[in-house]
Amino acid sequence: MGLYKKHKTVFDALTGEKRRKESANWWGRYRDAKGREKRVPLSPSKDIAQRQLRKILDAVILEKADLVSVTEKETKKPVALHVEDFTVHLQAKANTKKHVKGTTQIVKAFVYGCKWKNVSQITEGTVEKFLLDLREVHGRGIRTSNNYLRAIKHFTGWLLRTKRLTTDPLAYMETLNGDTDLRHDRRPLDSDEFARMVYVAETGPPRVGFLGRDRAMLYLLAAWTGFRRGELSSLTLRSFDLESSPATVTVKATYSKRKRQDVQVLHPDIVVRFKEWILKRKPKNDREILFPLTEQTCGTDRKTSAMIQVRYWCRPSHLD
Repeated sequence: MGLYKKHKTVFDALTGEKRRKESANWWGRYRDAKGREKRVPLSPSKDIAQRQLRKILDAVILEKADLVSVTEKETKKPVALHVEDFTVHLQAKANTKKHVKGTTQIVKAFVYGCKWKNVSQITEGTVEKFLLDLREVHGRGIRTSNNYLRAIKHFTGWLLRTKRLTTDPLAYMETLNGDTDLRHDRRPLDSDEFARMVYVAETGPPRVGFLGRDRAMLYLLAAWTGFRRGELSSLTLRSFDLESSPATVTVKATYSKRKRQDVQVLHPDIVVRFKEWILKRKPKNDREILFPLTEQTCGTDRKTSAMIQVRYWCRPSHLD
């Protein structure tokens, strides 16, 4: 046990002879708290290397005496173990499978890209470099970069709350202004464009497993209520109260993005269209999912973006 220099045999291309080469750094050999032999690279300076080894041995003594804090023990664990626990935490919070998978994949991308071995290596510098490469090398936009930052900050915030870190190394990192790097000029449809889209859907062929009339009803409900894809996918006949005044539609807290029951009033014209649509849709019972879009409600994940193809409805000729 102690300091030593590593040696290896190298081939000299000039002389054609083999010779032994000594490592530039000193190495330390010691036994950890469980009696396992460990070897670690230290400083090229012998004095500094002796101090480093002494610090390691002091830590072993404290660990044997059970004087090491919970946080210190946690920071020495492989970061992959913390990511696994974080995934369980996200699942326990009743997040959707898509959210859990997406967030976990981003955290794993940071771990791999920044080459973190344990959580003590997470720093602002490594995260900033990763995000800069994401934008400049891989061509991702600022909005994507911000989403990555939110995910990794969620992870480090959780590490702090669960006493796996003493401080949050990313606490002061802020997102960038996404408006300076718009990749898609998003805007609401005007009334003519929306009417055209509904008409083309209603008179068009099936797409993504949905008949045209079903897509048209989906668009009308989405536009009027503001419900998101996952919320619309949870609707059954039980969700609608068409006899009250005014008529309403309700999304359960289980499916609401805000995790609370959402109730929206329906316009009389929407109610009339919905009643006409139901007569043609003919659900088997009042519990059948009317718009099977997501894996959470129907076991199949359908891309709503594939339903709406601008080149088919943006031209006025479709109304001729």
